[in-house]
Amino acid sequence: MFSPKCVRNWKNVMPNGLLLVDKPEGMRSTDCVARARRAFGRDTRVGHAGTLDSTASGLLILLLGSATRLSDYVMQLPKRYRAVLRLGSETDTCDYSGQVVFCGDAEGVDEAAIDRILPSFWGVRMQRPPEISALKRNGAPSHRLARSGLGAPLDERPVIMESVRRCSALENGHMAIEVVCGKGTYIRSLVRDIGTRLGCGAHVASLRRLAIGGFRVEDAVSDPSAFVSARLHSPRAVGTAFQRILLTDAAEARIRNGLSVPLREAGRYVPGAVGLRSGLCVEGKGMIGFVDRQLGERGVLLKPRANIPLEDRTDWIAEGATGP
Repeated sequence: MFSPKCVRNWKNVMPNGLLLVDKPEGMRSTDCVARARRAFGRDTRVGHAGTLDSTASGLLILLLGSATRLSDYVMQLPKRYRAVLRLGSETDTCDYSGQVVFCGDAEGVDEAAIDRILPSFWGVRMQRPPEISALKRNGAPSHRLARSGLGAPLDERPVIMESVRRCSALENGHMAIEVVCGKGTYIRSLVRDIGTRLGCGAHVASLRRLAIGGFRVEDAVSDPSAFVSARLHSPRAVGTAFQRILLTDAAEARIRNGLSVPLREAGRYVPGAVGLRSGLCVEGKGMIGFVDRQLGERGVLLKPRANIPLEDRTDWIAEGATGP
């Protein structure tokens, strides 16, 4: 195990930033969080920006230090997945780990039929999450209720699919799709619904998350023993995806002290690919934050919601770390 002492050798500064992890198939996301906490010291705050199923692999973003306040905002970034579908059967988990609940004839399904239906899944649509999921029903995880025989179909909810496209040939009943989607989307449910539309059933044979916003799995670390020496990405990198205000020095000082700022005095607007329904991202020389927009006597006010200071080193590397 890592000694907690090794993570306190840089002027007693707590790590602050985003750690990109390439989670292997078979490992739980909570295990990655626990390993990071052991690596950086139990006093270090460690969170995540959206979990992956244990049967999936790919990009998992861990948040360290004050960057844990970014969790809700990183989760709003679009996600890109590659899934391999197996046609001809549906399972209770909607992936290879479950029990088969329906078998259909996939012999008559060809690539042209698949390409015709995939565009129908684009845009805002209602999706029913799988019963084997972490979503709660009456205060209990749905997967626990389902496995105890008390499960029931979960309510549909709106999700956003920016694109769904086939990215491989159909061979032996298997094909790959690439999906760009928003928060709360279940790829397992999407594959189940594709199988239903085709009339033959389908489930996920493998699933890999390739990117979250501008963060890519190619830049992630896969070896837990390398967590402590890996580069931490600056919280500032999150803000570049959002519509944001580059604050004046005066506005930044007020925001950092929890005070509201009139929008017209805040600074310069910078467009971004992701907008917030009721707020904005703000960025200063020494902080990034998120604010609510409120109408006041002086017009629209920016009220601080979450501030993340950037004084700490985000390329922090522990001295003397040799791994577990």
